[in-house]
Amino acid sequence: MKTFVKWFLGIIAFLAILLGGGLWYLSNHWRPLLNEQIHALVISSSDSLYHVEYDDFDFNLATGNAEVRNFRLIPDTNVYNQLKAQQKAPDNLYELEVAKLLIRDFHPRRIYSERRLNIDQIVIDHPTIKIINDNQPYNDTVQHNGDEKSLYERISPVMKELRVEHVALKNIDFTHVNRSNRQEKSTSLRNVNVNVTDILIDSTSQKDLNRFYNAKSVDFELDKYRMATGDSLYYLDVDGIAFSTSRRSISLGKVKLTPRYNRTDFYKKVKLAKERYDIAFDSLSINNIDLFKLVKQQKLFAGNLKLGKGTVEIYKNGLYPKKPKKAKVHAFPIQQLSKLALDLKIDTLLLGEAFIRYTELNGKTQQTGSVFFSKTHGSFYNITNDSASLAKNKVLTAKIDSRFMGNGHLDITFKFDQKDQWGAFSYSGSLKNMNGTALNPLTKPLAMIEVSSGNLNDLRFDVQANEKLAKGMVSFRYNNLKAVILKKDDKTGKVAKMGMVSTLANAFIINDSNPDANDMFHPGPIHYQRPPEASFFNFLWKSLFEGVKASVGVSKEREARLMNTAEGASGTAKKVKGFFKGVFGKEKEKK
Repeated sequence: MKTFVKWFLGIIAFLAILLGGGLWYLSNHWRPLLNEQIHALVISSSDSLYHVEYDDFDFNLATGNAEVRNFRLIPDTNVYNQLKAQQKAPDNLYELEVAKLLIRDFHPRRIYSERRLNIDQIVIDHPTIKIINDNQPYNDTVQHNGDEKSLYERISPVMKELRVEHVALKNIDFTHVNRSNRQEKSTSLRNVNVNVTDILIDSTSQKDLNRFYNAKSVDFELDKYRMATGDSLYYLDVDGIAFSTSRRSISLGKVKLTPRYNRTDFYKKVKLAKERYDIAFDSLSINNIDLFKLVKQQKLFAGNLKLGKGTVEIYKNGLYPKKPKKAKVHAFPIQQLSKLALDLKIDTLLLGEAFIRYTELNGKTQQTGSVFFSKTHGSFYNITNDSASLAKNKVLTAKIDSRFMGNGHLDITFKFDQKDQWGAFSYSGSLKNMNGTALNPLTKPLAMIEVSSGNLNDLRFDVQANEKLAKGMVSFRYNNLKAVILKKDDKTGKVAKMGMVSTLANAFIINDSNPDANDMFHPGPIHYQRPPEASFFNFLWKSLFEGVKASVGVSKEREARLMNTAEGASGTAKKVKGFFKGVFGKEKEKK
C-alpha cells in the first residue's frame, strides 16, 4: 500500500494549490470568478477524475484569513473506470471530507505582487479520509517518458512559490480499503493527529534531500489503538503511536498482546495443547528508518528497534491433545518472519529488561511446572526477510544474558540460518553459580524429581538444531547433588516422596558430583527429536534438559526404568528388589 503520509501530503499540497489559484484569481477578478475557477482548477489538474464541493468560502483580504466549510473532494468512478480501460488509472482513489478548514495569514499582498502564496497555518478539524487501493499491474511496469510534471511545474503558471509553515489535522478518521486482493479488506483508524512543518514547493525544493515530499517534517500521533488477531484469540493494544519523518522514527507506548479468554475458556476454544501468550512491553521504538524504501518500495529498513521493560508469559495445558490436525512445520519464529507480507530489515534489536516464564500443566502428572528467566537483556542482529539482504548475510545472531530461575547467570548466543528450509540454528552458552534447589519448580511437576541439594558451578552447552532434531553436548560441573524421586497417588492425587528408591538412586545412579570421586568427568550428549507439536521454546529447553540428565547419570533408558520402578514399588523388600531388577536389568531388557 502506498503510505498514508505520501498521499496525505499530496492532499495538503493540492488544497494549498487550490487556495493559491483561487486567491490569485480573486485578487485579479474578485468574487464572481472564485467559484468557477476553483472547480475548473480541480477538474483540469486531476484529468476530470475529481471535483470539489463546499458550502462556503469566507476570506478577508485585509487580515489574510480564510475559512472553508464542509469541503468535499469527490472522485468520479465513471472516469476512473474509463482510465482503467485505457490503462491510465492510478492505484488509489481518495475521498476527503472536512467540516472546517481554517487558513491563517495567507499574505494577500505577496500573492498579488510576487505571485507567492505563503501561509502561516492551516488547521483542519475532524477530516474524514478514505483511500481505496486497487493496484493496477501496468503501474508496476510502466516506463515514464519524462513528460510527468513535478508539483512546481504544475503550479508555476499560477505562482512562483507555495509555502505553508504549519498544517495541523485534528482527530482524523482514516479508512484504507484494499481491493487489490481477492477478498476486500478494510482498516480504520480514529482520532489521529498529524502535524506538518514547512511545506515548500518552488524551483529547488524537489531536490532538497532534507525534505520529505516537500515538507521539513511530518508528525503522526495516535492515542490508543486496538486490533484483534486473525485467529480471534488475542487483542493487540497500543497506548500511543508517534511517527516523525524528521527523526526518522516510530515510537509506541505500552504494547500488549492479551488473550481474549481466561485459561479455561482459551483451551475450551482451541481444544489443543497449544501455547497461550500474554506479552507486554512498556515501549517500542524503531529508529533510523530508510524513508525512501518505506515510501517508494513499501519496505521497512531501520537501524534499530528498541523494546523497553517487558514481560512474556507462555502457558501450555498438556491435558488437551498434543497432536494438532497438522503438525507444526516451518512454525519457528524465524521461519514465520519469512512469511510476513512486509519486507523488512532491522540491523539491531535491543531488548530491555524482560521477565520471561514458560508454564506447563503436565498431562501425565497433572502437575504444573514453570521455568523462568528474570533480568533478561538481549541484542539481535540482522533481522530480515528481504531477499537481497539475505543474499549478503543470511545469519541472524542473538546474544542474551539472564538470571535463570532467578538464580544462575545465563549467557546464550543463537545463530539462525534465515534461508534454511528446515529452520537450522545453533545455540551455545553457559550457566554459572546456581543452587540446584532452584530447579524444583521445573523438575518436580514435570519430571517427578526433587533436588534436595546441589551446587551447580558451571554448565556449558553447544547445540546444532533444526525443526526436527537437536544434537550437541553439555559440559556440566557440579557437586553435592542429591535428588528425591516422587510418586503421585492415583486415588488421592497427592505427591509423595519415594524414600528408599531415592536413596538407592542417589547411591547407584545419580553422580553426586562431576567430575566424580575418581576425577572422571561425565559429558552430557544431546540427541533430542522434536515432537511434531512442540513449540520452539519447548523444544529448546527439553533438548538442553536431556544433556543435563545425561551428565548426572540419568540416561533416557535409566530414567524410564527408574520411573517404572518407582511407580510399581510397594514394600521395602519389594522396592529394593524391584529397584535393582528394574534399573540394572539384563542387557536384553535394555534393547
